Amino acid sequence: MSVRALLVDDHPVIRGAIVTSLVSLGVFESVDTADCFNKLIEMLQHDARYQLLILDLSLADIGGSQGVAHVREHYPDMPVMVFSGSDSIDIIAECFEFGVQGFVSKSAPMQVFVNAIRIVLAGGVYIPPEAASLMGIAPPESLQARSSAQEQGIYFTPRQREVFDQLMQGVPNKIIARRLNMAEGTVKAHLRGVYQMLRVNSRAQAILKSRQLQLIE
Repeated sequence: MSVRALLVDDHPVIRGAIVTSLVSLGVFESVDTADCFNKLIEMLQHDARYQLLILDLSLADIGGSQGVAHVREHYPDMPVMVFSGSDSIDIIAECFEFGVQGFVSKSAPMQVFVNAIRIVLAGGVYIPPEAASLMGIAPPESLQARSSAQEQGIYFTPRQREVFDQLMQGVPNKIIARRLNMAEGTVKAHLRGVYQMLRVNSRAQAILKSRQLQLIE
């Protein structure tokens, strides 16, 4: 199967530049495009075999993170990266609550964008370093010495660990419940326990803190 991406952005110049860069750099063999959310859904209904969906938040027919929520609910196995001109900390945090695997600002250099995509394709999650700082959690590379989970007294129950593993993959709560055969309310309860153990309040913070504690790479 060819390595393909689907880019959704309503600016033709941006679409063209991204497609040219990603294909010429060998990140993807091909990049399909859509200029609105309705076109995206139409394309996914015919073929959802994409290794990555790159989604702008400011589309004419849907705004903010609503599109992210819809895609993550109906296509949970397809990684989603948000590429947006709106990059406030609240927007970034909200996107990760819906289970995106990456967020890159449109003001970021192309190399940052490409590196973020490669992290996501390798199964990782990319959160901008500046967002990490605003959330009060330093990026792992900036730490002099990372403390381990054991040193911090982090111990998950078996069920919490299962939910945590799904969380680190960007899986929405509803899909976690389905995969682990539990009620969505039970998933939320386990997540509260995970957050409390990590001393965080959101998915994005949990991902960043888990890297600090070497729970994930």
